[in-house]
Amino acid sequence: MNANRIIKYSLIVFFSLYASNTFAQNVPIEPCGYKYEIEKIIQQKPNFISQQNAWYAQAYQMYSELKSAKRRIIADTEFYEIPVVFHVIYNTAAQNISTALILSQLNELNLDFRKLNADTSRIRSVFKPLASDVHIQFKLATQDPNGNPTTGINRVSTSTTTFATNIYGSYSDDMKNTAAGGQTAWNPARYMNVWICNMEYPNYVGITYGFATPPTGSPNWSQFQSVTKDSTDPKSGVVLHYKVVGKNNPLAPANYKEGNTATHEFGHYFGLRHIWGDAANLSLGCSVDDGIFDTPNAKDKNYSCNPNLNSCTDPTNDKPDMTENYMDYALDGCAAMFTREQAFMMRYVLNNFRTGLPLRNIVFDTIMEYPNPIVTISPNPVKSGNDLNITININDDNAIFISSLIDNNGKLVVKRSIKANEKTILLTSPYAAGVYYLIVSDINGRIINKQKIILSY
Repeated sequence: MNANRIIKYSLIVFFSLYASNTFAQNVPIEPCGYKYEIEKIIQQKPNFISQQNAWYAQAYQMYSELKSAKRRIIADTEFYEIPVVFHVIYNTAAQNISTALILSQLNELNLDFRKLNADTSRIRSVFKPLASDVHIQFKLATQDPNGNPTTGINRVSTSTTTFATNIYGSYSDDMKNTAAGGQTAWNPARYMNVWICNMEYPNYVGITYGFATPPTGSPNWSQFQSVTKDSTDPKSGVVLHYKVVGKNNPLAPANYKEGNTATHEFGHYFGLRHIWGDAANLSLGCSVDDGIFDTPNAKDKNYSCNPNLNSCTDPTNDKPDMTENYMDYALDGCAAMFTREQAFMMRYVLNNFRTGLPLRNIVFDTIMEYPNPIVTISPNPVKSGNDLNITININDDNAIFISSLIDNNGKLVVKRSIKANEKTILLTSPYAAGVYYLIVSDINGRIINKQKIILSY
């Protein structure tokens, strides 16, 4: 790792410059409110950046270890599904945007996060190997916090004409407060809250089209300390200006018609920084980065798709600025990808700081390493008083297999060795009712059978 890349973790000095400014000076003049949100967090948690750097480093160490490990599954087919509620806070009919636009936005998010977007054709050859399926997708919530059916779209009429507070794009967070004319978040440990509202000030010279609350529950922890799990901050979520929601929104300004503003802000919600690192000024630009190694260093934000732009020169493996990245400002016509390490970082955040949100869906690929093994598992469903009986019939009495019971969040519950041609009892009574997966593999970890198991007590 060269010196310039080590600097990626040395962001504390830069962000301390933020903290030394008075809060009154923090006036948004950019379409994304990320810097403003970070400044507000630092006012309450002065050590936040050092804590964030710590889990970036921990995540990268884990990524490096997994990258060098031998995979035994043919394809990575697991993905996370996040329940989303859209709170439409409207004062006029135009602000009460259509369900069709919201559904188109949800579709664009799923295309972007699963690398299914047609825009991948924009990615230059130098970056194509880095483009990644994030394995995160989104669905509308189907139950409200009281257990009642919901469409996942919550419409709230308000007397507030705009949530911007001045012509430069500064804003309040009243859209997140029912008493202030908005809508208080649904439990942020169970729902991803998205507020759609008016962020436009009359005769504005700057406007914030969206902002997100990054995960703030991470304590100053080491590998020997527990990690705070769910982020329950009631302000946690994403805010979008109503004119930039959806694909081809007829009210959207130029360069904001592809629905990429939401993709950008969702990236912040899952812990990503801007790829240029938000340096305080251009003289610091190339010495401050985003903490992600496979995004090239960039001096500042980019609004264009200039393929020749290379604002920072790394001593080794130098690459041009990644204007194709969703975490830059060059959106329409440019944005088309998250990198592998950005994707891993977002999954890391789900596994460590937003753990109540996702349903982890897993599809295991079967490798028939042995000829026609006959795996018998019964009963299924498993009812009260019963346990699983497992038998593997094969023409090799000395063969040993491993059975792994995995819960619906992808966590290993129990593991047992099984000798061929002998019945093995796997106790299930200690575990809660629900959906599990039983994976049978050989001693080298190669999967020969998988089954969904229902524990129904």
